Amino acid sequence: MPSLTTLSRFVPSIRRSRRMVQRNILVYRHGWMVIFSGFFEPLFYLLSLGLGLGGMVPNIDGINYTAFVAPGLLASNCMNGAITDGFFNIYFKLHFQKVYDGILATPMRVPDIAFGEALWALGRGSLYAGSFLLVVLAVGTLVGPPILLSPWALLALPAAVLISASFSAMALCVTSFVTRVEQFDLVMGLIVMPMFLLSGTFFPVSQFPAAFGWAVQIAPLYHAVALLRQLTTGHIAPSLAGHLAYLIVVGMAAFWLAMTTLERTLVK
Repeated sequence: MPSLTTLSRFVPSIRRSRRMVQRNILVYRHGWMVIFSGFFEPLFYLLSLGLGLGGMVPNIDGINYTAFVAPGLLASNCMNGAITDGFFNIYFKLHFQKVYDGILATPMRVPDIAFGEALWALGRGSLYAGSFLLVVLAVGTLVGPPILLSPWALLALPAAVLISASFSAMALCVTSFVTRVEQFDLVMGLIVMPMFLLSGTFFPVSQFPAAFGWAVQIAPLYHAVALLRQLTTGHIAPSLAGHLAYLIVVGMAAFWLAMTTLERTLVK
């Protein structure tokens, strides 16, 4: 069995990990528009599909289409915010800028770097989620129809933070295995985009054939969408616990795998 000393090598320091977050804040202090621009994509989807097309779509499971699609867009927003940093930014720091090689010359360790980058990606995804929820609340109140249909929607923000954390860990894990930037095209085209389109964001998964529906339910975004949709609509079901457990377990496993892979890559 591994000793406590061995296990402690993989436990990040919160104090040192915060330095990675502070570094990223300094880097982006003059490029804040890059972060802010990521907020608009789901907003445009909400206005065009939710309010525009939504007026021509009948209710789905007893709720209006705008209220149906909004939690799916929120979950996708969390995913996109997390993977933007977790994929491309970390890859270029790792393989081109060699940022982490210099950082490891300080008391920082690989788990501190990994956790710090995950915290930064989590903060970015949470920022998108919080601002999107405020817009959803304002649109539903001032324009209509109502979008947040239940007091359970108060838990949508912490749930979105959990989703951002899980996707941050998964993005970091994928990046730790990528050796060429072209491989991101495969990840985006074969994994991220199909998840966005087929995970219940825009229409119920129940419309798929049974065999394909089971395959869709393996996708992390499906569980994120289902979790937020139950909270924002008030249709709480026992499956809520399963969605939570899935995101927590997969996120923790992905982060552990990312740390071990980065350890082999950076420590030579």
